[in-house]
Amino acid sequence: MYSVHIASGGSRKTLPYLVDTLKKASREGRVDAALCRGPADLLIVPRGAEAALNARCRLTVGPGTKTDGGEVTCGLGADRDLTLSSIREDGAMLSLQRELRTLDGSLLEAQEIPVSLERRKEPEPEALLAAAGAMLLLGADPSQGLKL
Repeated sequence: MYSVHIASGGSRKTLPYLVDTLKKASREGRVDAALCRGPADLLIVPRGAEAALNARCRLTVGPGTKTDGGEVTCGLGADRDLTLSSIREDGAMLSLQRELRTLDGSLLEAQEIPVSLERRKEPEPEALLAAAGAMLLLGADPSQGLKL
């Protein structure tokens, strides 16, 4: 089981969406992960959050520069590892711009991944990106698309 820490201080909309999505995916067996407060396998840093914790992998949302090889960036821009090529009320098309190494060591090639949204209310784009990025890093299979 992987441990996931979400840095505090980011968007008030992003945090609850991430927590709910990751808990639901874990309950349904789509990922094997649990949220934690301390050092983690995956650290998710939403826009505006403060993160001094160490982790095997860091998922940074929004603008910024990469710090090292263990960081994955997501946001609305071609310079991000993960971005959106389209979004609509019931889903989105996720664009993995570069190869991505998951926490279990698997390699995901650059590709477009359909995302279906199970909730009635469309999440903000950065929340969707953070949740999708976390799911991929935690080993969710993108071959049939992602469910968030």
